[in-house]
Amino acid sequence: MQIAAAGDRALLVTLAGASSADLRAAAESVRGIAGVVAAIVGHESIYVIGTGGADAVRHALAVARAADARPVAHHRIEVSFDDAHALDVREFLAHVNASREEFLARLRSIRLSVRYLGFRAGFAYCDGWPAEWSMPRRTTSRNHVPGGSFGIAGTMAGFYAVDSPGGWNILGCTAAALWDPLRDPPNLFAPGDSIDIEPIDQRLSVAAGALARRAAEGGRLHTAQEVAEVIAPGQLTTIVGAPDWSRVEHGLPPGGAFDEDAAAMANEAVGNDPVAPLLECVLVGPKLRTARPAAFCDGELNVRSFVAGEVDIGRIRGMRGYLAIEGGIGEMRLRYAETPAVLKRGDRLYGVEAAVPGRLAGGTPAATRANRLTIRVIPGPHDAPPLPEEWDVTPQLDRVGIRLRPLHAIEAKLPADLLSCGAQFGTLQWHADGSLVALGPDHPVTGGYLQPATVVSTDRWKLAQLVPGDRVRFVLA
Repeated sequence: MQIAAAGDRALLVTLAGASSADLRAAAESVRGIAGVVAAIVGHESIYVIGTGGADAVRHALAVARAADARPVAHHRIEVSFDDAHALDVREFLAHVNASREEFLARLRSIRLSVRYLGFRAGFAYCDGWPAEWSMPRRTTSRNHVPGGSFGIAGTMAGFYAVDSPGGWNILGCTAAALWDPLRDPPNLFAPGDSIDIEPIDQRLSVAAGALARRAAEGGRLHTAQEVAEVIAPGQLTTIVGAPDWSRVEHGLPPGGAFDEDAAAMANEAVGNDPVAPLLECVLVGPKLRTARPAAFCDGELNVRSFVAGEVDIGRIRGMRGYLAIEGGIGEMRLRYAETPAVLKRGDRLYGVEAAVPGRLAGGTPAATRANRLTIRVIPGPHDAPPLPEEWDVTPQLDRVGIRLRPLHAIEAKLPADLLSCGAQFGTLQWHADGSLVALGPDHPVTGGYLQPATVVSTDRWKLAQLVPGDRVRFVLA
C-alpha cells in the first residue's frame, strides 16, 4: 500500500493487485472517516477527498473486509454486432486472427466484472476480457461515440453509457438503459456487478444514448416561485450550486462554482447561504428582469447590488463572475445531469425548491486579489519529472479543464497511458504531448494521465479567472 498527498485536502491510496471487491470494501470503509466527502475507486487505487490524514486512512483500510462490500448484481446484456454499430470489429478480428463466427460464439462464455466507474457518466471499466484478445486503444480518439457502445482497450472492456468522445475500439452496441438520469441510481452497472453478453446481429433502432437523452428531455415541474426572466443570456451563463459529492459514485463530477470565493461573496450580499445556487457568467453577463434583489461579484471581488427589476451585467472584470438572487435559484437540471443548465433567451428562473447542501470549503475569501498568474501547487500524487514553472494558457478551456502549453519543448518522456485513478478540481494532468490540463469542477472523475501536482485549494479561483494568452507560473506551496 502506498499513500501520497494529492493537494492539501486529498490522498491517493494505491493498492497494487487489489481485487474489485477489495477496492469496493476499502472505499466504503474510508468514506466513514470524519471529513471525507468522496472516495473514488480507480483501477488499483482509492482517491480520498476531504482529508490529509494518512493514519486514519490506514486504520480504515486495516478494518475493511471484502465480505462487507455492498451486494452486487448480475446482468445479461444484448449487444448488437451489426456493422452499423461495430465500428472497429473488422480491424479487431484481423488483429486477433479470429473469424466473426468464432468471436461471437466465444463471447457467450465470457463473464465481465465491473471494476470501477469513471471517465464519463456511468462508464463501466470491466475486467474479464481475454488477454489473447487484447488490442491497444485507438491512436486517435473519436469526437463522438454513441451511448450504448461496447468497446475494448488493452485487456479492459467497457460500456459507453452516454454519448461522448472516446478512443476505445468499438465492437458493438446495446439498447439497454445503461444510464437514466431520472433513475436513482442512474447507472445500470455498479462496481462489482457481473455482465454476460448476448450477441445479436440485427441493427438497433434505438441505442442506449438515445434512451438516456429521451429520459433527460422529460424535464421537471417547477413548484417554486418564479424569480427572474432572461432577456439576454450573456456569452455563457450557467446555473451552479453546491458540489454534490454523491454524484461521484456514479461517475459524475461533483460540480459547484468554478470561483468559489466570488460565488460566496455574491450570495452573502443578498443573505443567501454561501453555496446557494446562482449564475456563473463568462466574460459577458446576462440581462434579467428579477422579482427579488440581486448581487453580482466579478473576478476581482467587486460586488454590485441591484433592487428587483432589470439587471444588466454586461462585460465583466475577469473571466468569470457570479450573479446571485435573494433566496437562490433552482438549478433547472436533473440531479444526475452531466453538465449545468445553460441560460437561453426567454428562460424563466425559479427559486430553490430544496435545502442547499454543504461544501468542502476552499478557504475564506480574501478582501483583495493578487498574484493571479502565480499558482501554488503541492507535488504529487504521482512521481514525475520536474514540472516546468511557466506555461501559456490556450483557448481550450471550460469547466472541465484548462489546457496549458509549455514555453519550451518537454524533453522528458511522459507516460501515454497509466492505470486510471481518481482526480479532483485542481488536479494537474500532464499529457504525453507535453501539454498540461488543470481540471475544473466538471472534470472526469477518473483518468489515466500523469498527475505531477495539485493546485492548493485556496488558489483554485485563479484557474477560474485564466484567459487565453495568460502566462502562468506554478510554484511550490
